[in-house]
Amino acid sequence: MASDDEQRGERPGERPDAIVDVTRLKALAHPLRIRLFDALSAGPATASGLGQLLGESSGATSYHLRQLATHGFVEEVVGRGTARERWWQIPQNRQVLSGQDLRAPAARESLQLFADEWLRLRFEAAADFRARAAAGLEPDWEGRVAEVTDLAILTPDELSQMTAELMGVLEAWAGRTTGREDERPAGARVVELQLRAFPRREAAGDGSAARGSRAGHDDEENRS
Repeated sequence: MASDDEQRGERPGERPDAIVDVTRLKALAHPLRIRLFDALSAGPATASGLGQLLGESSGATSYHLRQLATHGFVEEVVGRGTARERWWQIPQNRQVLSGQDLRAPAARESLQLFADEWLRLRFEAAADFRARAAAGLEPDWEGRVAEVTDLAILTPDELSQMTAELMGVLEAWAGRTTGREDERPAGARVVELQLRAFPRREAAGDGSAARGSRAGHDDEENRS
């Protein structure tokens, strides 16, 4: 899910962005609904299949899928399934957070719930793959996945520039792989790319505050 501050041109055949306002966010801000939305990002599934994956009853997953569908977060797969067992998928458009609307106090609690659960699911997904790889269940991907943590000293503007450049790489690959939802190359799977860039909190007395303080002290000594 993206912020409305992120700019991206639409590719041919792509649906327009779906704006997530306060009403839609409140409908999504339920732990199980967030997990269902996340699980379907890996591909279509049925309520019973999602129930097995998430450890929930098919009745619960079916109910919450219908609620998600009402608000446009999921949709039925046309031409697949039966009257008793419907298949669900994520619509092929971006869900874009409406920054102005979501600054209202009424939206803050729902936004915080979604953000906390989404972050937890990102760590859970990474940990699940690591566990599967350690158990020898992902031999085709051995030596091909990446876990990178790096640190840099940046200004806010430089961080924005770096993020924009990295997003450009992701957008280029998104363009190269368009259409694979319907027909995947042999061996291809949904790959999750996680990008988080943020300033670290520094220990008291370290960092720019300490350097600024020392610089001021040196200036005073030079003037004496």
